[in-house]
Amino acid sequence: MTKEKLAPLIDSHCHLDFPEFDDDLDQIILRSKEAGISKILTICTKPSNLQKVIRIAEKYSDVFFAVGSHPLNVASGDVFTLAELLEISRHEKMVGIGETGLDYFYSSENQQEQKTHFRLNISAARESGLPLIVHSRSADEDTSEILREEFNHGCFDCVM
Repeated sequence: MTKEKLAPLIDSHCHLDFPEFDDDLDQIILRSKEAGISKILTICTKPSNLQKVIRIAEKYSDVFFAVGSHPLNVASGDVFTLAELLEISRHEKMVGIGETGLDYFYSSENQQEQKTHFRLNISAARESGLPLIVHSRSADEDTSEILREEFNHGCFDCVM
């Protein structure tokens, strides 16, 4: 009996910087390879986690990262500026802008701030040429409207 070869898989969205993975990260990466995962995209959602995400991506050859301002971090002010996103986008292992978008599920009090940061992240995707990684929860109409409006200002790739 021969062992079937799995097609290479890519984990396109995880958060390897979460503290619950700190003590087991080497084993997590090893198990993912054994399961046929050829590449991993870990997402950085706020500036306070950036250096940890970069260290993880630089340590493991098959781990890459994306950076963006998650809508749930807008209220705390733990968000990236356009200049920061563009600077980080030059890192050889950064492959996307996000996860960013709108999330009205927990609270809709800061909708305007979320929209502002969503548009800022779209600008970063457009200017860097990296794909935008969109998070949308209980905000489908506003998300669609902003994506349409922003696409009219210039093309950008998008993953939802």
